[in-house]
Amino acid sequence: MASRPVVDPARLDEFVARQRALSAGPAAGPTDMMRLAEALVTRFELAGRPEDLDDAIAAGRRAQPGFPADHPRWAEVTGRLRQLLSVRHRLRGTPEDLDETIALTRLLITARPARVELASLLDDLSGLLTTRYERAGAITDLDEILKASRQAVNKTATHDPDWASRMANLAMALRLHFLRTDKDADLDLAIHTAEVSVEHLDPGRSAYGPVRSNLGVLLHARFERSGDRDDLDGAIRLYREAVERDAGDPLGRSVVLSNLASALHDRFEHAGNDADLDEAITLVRRAVDLTPPHDPAMGRHLTNLSNILLRRHDRDGADADLAEALEVLRAVVFSTTAAPRLRLTTALVWAGTAERRGDADAALTALHTAVDLLQVIAWHGLDRVSRESALENVRGLASVAAAVAVRLGRLENAVEMLEQGTSVLWGQSLRLRSDLSELAVTAPELVDRLHAARRGLDGDTADDEERTRLSRLWDVTVQEVRGLPGWTDFLTPVPFDRLRHASDEGPVVWLNVAEDRCDALVVADGQVTLVPLIGLSHESALERCNTYLESLSYAAQFRGPKDFLVRERFREELVDMLAWLWDTVTEPVLDALGFTGTPAEPLPRLWWCPTGPLTFLPVHAAGHYGSGADPTRSVPGRVVPSYVSGLSALLRARHNPDTAPARVLAVGVAEGDGRQPTLPEVRQELAGLTAVVPPERLTSGRGHKPPAPRCCGR
Repeated sequence: MASRPVVDPARLDEFVARQRALSAGPAAGPTDMMRLAEALVTRFELAGRPEDLDDAIAAGRRAQPGFPADHPRWAEVTGRLRQLLSVRHRLRGTPEDLDETIALTRLLITARPARVELASLLDDLSGLLTTRYERAGAITDLDEILKASRQAVNKTATHDPDWASRMANLAMALRLHFLRTDKDADLDLAIHTAEVSVEHLDPGRSAYGPVRSNLGVLLHARFERSGDRDDLDGAIRLYREAVERDAGDPLGRSVVLSNLASALHDRFEHAGNDADLDEAITLVRRAVDLTPPHDPAMGRHLTNLSNILLRRHDRDGADADLAEALEVLRAVVFSTTAAPRLRLTTALVWAGTAERRGDADAALTALHTAVDLLQVIAWHGLDRVSRESALENVRGLASVAAAVAVRLGRLENAVEMLEQGTSVLWGQSLRLRSDLSELAVTAPELVDRLHAARRGLDGDTADDEERTRLSRLWDVTVQEVRGLPGWTDFLTPVPFDRLRHASDEGPVVWLNVAEDRCDALVVADGQVTLVPLIGLSHESALERCNTYLESLSYAAQFRGPKDFLVRERFREELVDMLAWLWDTVTEPVLDALGFTGTPAEPLPRLWWCPTGPLTFLPVHAAGHYGSGADPTRSVPGRVVPSYVSGLSALLRARHNPDTAPARVLAVGVAEGDGRQPTLPEVRQELAGLTAVVPPERLTSGRGHKPPAPRCCGR
């Protein structure tokens, strides 16, 4: 191999200075810009100064538009800029660089320039999208990963030395698909694809280790589903072979070492061999040492290390292992380059471990961070479906976090976490609609940028690249606003010191339903009072919710006079459910507030904030009904009830009151679509409204009842 020529740093500095001067001159052209970029890259590779890489990319960006698509050097310049952005992303984990690298790769694929191998570009695109998908979770990226990887394989001849490694990459793309579908058939297809790649790979190829490691990952995944020890032993054997054969790529080696450590940890759990656990710690430490601090893989390795340290602490009781594990957990949670979902799950482990140690402050820090990360994993740069999917597996996180805060006696923290985490998508929508009039006085140009981003995001644009661009513009501008004097808290979560004022006009009651406890958190007169709902459980709430919704759906199928008994059965179930809601949920709260329903006008106001299954039930109507029932044994008999998504929404509504005359919209649906029961009094109710509301303030009409919701056990 030819040795790299020795570069004189002093002469290189002179050359860079000369190229800067040329590129700044009036006659400077795109070629001058590229010469400057290459000189800066050379100096960056020699001295490692980050600003040289930044300046090289800036010069490349200025040069690239100067080479039209039909120019002989267009592909070379575009490819070079793509390469530099990829390097900076690997060094710093900056998502903007990854987005631009992907965009340039797509541009090259579309242009199909001569002397550029299309299959290689497609394979690169699949890898880049995989990195972004594992961080952000856009479903559209997952679809494109599979498509690009399949095309890369199909456009590569089977006798080509790269065919086997591209098959291995396809296997890992199929693994991502399996992780979304959770179907055994998808995992089996991924394993078969990986086995073909191993079988056809030349042992002398540099990809020998990574390809075998990929198959190991898939066998390990199948072991986690089936518990088949043969799969686990096979994964360990493949990982060891990969480690032995792959010494050239430190980062790739670190991934294999970490995977091997994880497999040995699992074998310890399965067979109890102490040597496996001790070796696992040694291996994962080596993986950490081989990984650059800001590489996304570092978060995975550290999480693996913390899990194994905690397990060894359970085995030996060594305080040093526990202390190190807590430090590692904290490092992952506050990493800026680790995948947000990994940070969130790690925060929950940290919180649980800290709580068991009696460290309430650390536990609450971890829980607050986990709840804050809900906004990150459901980033508004993703389409709606991807955001909903991202939140699916962390449903109820805010309620769990609030329950822990209650257990630790931190009621105000519990309210803050419920505020931040129970209405993520609605909160994003509210932030986009924030009143910017005060900011416009201080920084009108930043307000213009926010308005520009808001117009596109508010329309939920279907163009993924445009949505990403607008979301980055919004995020960067928000950070700039927070750097202004007096605007540090711009669009940040509202602290309880401000939330408490939402109760100035009446109590606001969070009804928190968690797996291990259920409580009412009553915010009244600026204070939080706990009312334990000892008769309520997550299971009973979910059961009542599903019974109610199933009864609604069933009753909708029977609408004629002959179906009177069916409707009566539904009425009895409804009355029973309302009585249960009263006994277990609302009466304890109203009694604690002293709202007894004694004759006093007007009735006090109260706002309900239900969570979990209670969001599907008519809490406002809870009570005992029937002949001779005491009217004060019902919510309407004691308070004027309303619903609100949280205290911040109530504050926002009061801060920006609608000064226009109130109007009434009434849509009456007497006959549904067959899925809902008939409402026989609709016409009379519409007539009654017409009699009391002036025509200029009433809009009425008839429509179709929407389909019944399903209780999701949130």
